[in-house]
Formats: sequence, C-alpha cells, structure tokens
Amino acid sequence: MSLPVTLVESALASIRARKGVALFFPATASYTIPASGWYRLSALGAGGSGGAIFTTTTGGTSSGGGGGAYVESEIYLTKDTVLDITIGAGGASVASSVSGTGANGNVGGVTTIAWAGGTILSAGGGGRGLFNVTNASTVVGGVGGSGSGGNLVNATGGAGGAGTHTTNNAGGGGGGGSGSPYGTGGAGGACSTTVAGGGGGGSITFAGGAATGTTSHGGGGGTGGAGAAAASTTTNAGGVNRLLIASMSSIDGIFRTTTSTSTVGPGFESLTDPFRALSGGGSLASATTSIPSGPGSGTGGAINSGIPGPLGGSGGGGRAGATVSSATPIFGGGSGGTGSSLTGPSTSGAGGAGLAAVERIG
Repeated sequence: MSLPVTLVESALASIRARKGVALFFPATASYTIPASGWYRLSALGAGGSGGAIFTTTTGGTSSGGGGGAYVESEIYLTKDTVLDITIGAGGASVASSVSGTGANGNVGGVTTIAWAGGTILSAGGGGRGLFNVTNASTVVGGVGGSGSGGNLVNATGGAGGAGTHTTNNAGGGGGGGSGSPYGTGGAGGACSTTVAGGGGGGSITFAGGAATGTTSHGGGGGTGGAGAAAASTTTNAGGVNRLLIASMSSIDGIFRTTTSTSTVGPGFESLTDPFRALSGGGSLASATTSIPSGPGSGTGGAINSGIPGPLGGSGGGGRAGATVSSATPIFGGGSGGTGSSLTGPSTSGAGGAGLAAVERIG
C-alpha cells in the first residue's frame, strides 16, 4: 500500500527543516528554505587541472592546479526564501600524446549561493597548471581560488606545486588543497627531479611533499602535517592525520577510501558541519602504485597518483619510459601535473568539482 502524495511531501518537508543535517548540492539548483531559522551556508569552488607534457627528447615538467576557495556564512533566513546555487565545474583534464606538444591545464569554476536581498557567497576556482620544456626554468602552479561574501570564512585555495625542468627529466607538481573552515588550503609539492617524479598533493591545511631527487616522489599532505619531501628515494611518507598519527584513517579510526575493495566509500565524516569533519592523513608516495588518501588530505606523487579525500589535491605524476596520469580529486582540490618520456601519453586529472551545503543550525 502506497502512502498519499501529501503525506510523503509532508514527511520530506519535515526532514528538510530538521536542524543539524547538511544538504549537499553537487549540481546547480534552486532551493527553497522550508522553515524560518538560522542556517549555515557553505560554498566550495572547483579545483584547477594540472598541465601535461610527453616528450622523447628534451624532457619536461608541468605544474599542478590550484585548489578552490571555501566561503561560509551563518545567517537567519525566512521561510520560502529561494537560494540560487551555482556549482563550479572542475578544470577539465588535459593530455599530451605527441612528443614535445604539451598541454596547459584548465581553471576551475566558481561556486555561488545567492538570494534576494542577501550578500552573494562566491567561492572562486583554482588556477591552471602549466607545462614546461625549457631547460633550467620553472613554471609556477595554478593559484588558489579566492572567496568573498562569507561572514565567517573566506578561505583561499592552496596553490599548485611548481615544475622545474632539468635535462631530460619527467615529472609534475602536486595539486593544491582547497580552502576550508581551517583556512587557506595547503600547496601542492613542487617537482624538480633530475630523472622522474612528482610532488604530493596538498591537504586542507598542510602542503604536499616536494620531489627534489633523481627518481623520487613526495608524500601527500595530511590534515595534521605536511607530506615528506623526496630527496633521493622513491617512497616518502604522507602527512599525519589530525591526531598526529601516521595513518590515512580519520580520527574515528575509519579509512574512507576510494579503492574498489573498500566497504566504506570516500566522503565526509559527518553530516553535521561536514566541512569541519575532515581529519584523515595523506598517502605516501609510490613509484609503482596509486594510493588513495584520507578525508581532507592529498595523495602522494606517483606514476599514476591515487584519488585524494574530499578537498585534498592529487599528487603529480612522472616517469621515464611509461604512460603517466594524475587522479581527479573528489571535491575542490587541484589535480597534479604530469610528465613522461619515451612513451606517452601524459594525462592530468580534472580539478575537483565544486560543492555547496545548506544546514539549519537554529
């Protein structure tokens, strides 16, 4: 027996009016406030994508994309106020398949929340990464997005990691973490290897580790510490979680991973004030495999970097003699730059998409 439509609609209205549960908006929409009260409005800009370069001769590097901004307000809204929510798209991924023909990344889109008579919340997208084939030169990473209109938080995204070209090297800087209630996002790790490597992705607070050795990769930034830099080895530790424990798990002990074998999917740790419920650690760097990170953290540099937790940036990718790619962040973070030599293609991930949330708090 089915319930009358009026009863179903009434039940849904009651759920929507309930305090303390955030409603997420991953796509552009209009939302009508169901009951007068105090609301927390959160807007997250989209991340930029990293650059990509494949070359069999001169070598090259690329820089990572910047993280999106985060904007937050707590405001009293009356029943039937209409929120117009626009979600920014992540910067599109790019690929380099013809030797010596690189591709610059793309800028992330702006996320806004607007309503009649109110101050528009605007969370800017992260800037794009660039490719580089000029020896002894550096290209900077994409700038972090900037935000405006929030009465509590207007946090800038983290910058993408720079890419320095040395003779015949292949690599990419890490993507920047997004802004958050904790402040400016962590920067992606820079890459200046002499053979191959990639910088780690930034977290919501701390930077990814730099890749500075021969064939080496930097660790991803964690919510409690920066990723380890890579001076001469291929595997370096990711940043610790918010309990300062060397683990990718959240502070509740759960690892919300993106791997297909996980029983717990990636995401936020709570539907109450979700953008503050991010406490995972960053993943270590790896020359052989992709490793995902915990919520709010970046992934380590790798041949093919793993998917970061929400708001984290992905690591840069670099390898001599193989295809290489950087993962697409879940929300807000920038993707790492990539560089490969001898065989292609070299592919950056897209920037993390924007997101908005509405939560009744009083």
